[in-house]
Amino acid sequence: MPEKEDVQRYADIIMAMIKEDQDSGQVPQDAASWDELDNTVDANDYYRKAQLPTGTDEADDLRDAVNDEVARRLGGSLGGPWRVTWTPSYVASLNIGRKVGYATREEAEAVGEKYLAEHGGAYHVQDS
Repeated sequence: MPEKEDVQRYADIIMAMIKEDQDSGQVPQDAASWDELDNTVDANDYYRKAQLPTGTDEADDLRDAVNDEVARRLGGSLGGPWRVTWTPSYVASLNIGRKVGYATREEAEAVGEKYLAEHGGAYHVQDS
């Protein structure tokens, strides 16, 4: 059985790559499964770019666990109670989250942190 930390680390890497592709328009913002990703990109590229180990039973188990975790996050990213607003220093708050929110606070925080790094201002995560 793969270590939970390894599964989380690789899933974090892959989700970051997926979000980059979503932000660039290469992948639909509402992609909620590996199949939907595979319609626009070779989803196996995410595993290669994340440098998941290959060639052993343990590597196969790790890939399966990472696959399941990313699928869970993709499915959960379609909706949830967490909302993100961003406030630039010169205008009112803007909702920068998905219409239906994020499944976890961590996902919402990641979106807020990205906007903060790119645009300055402030962000706020709230449970609706």
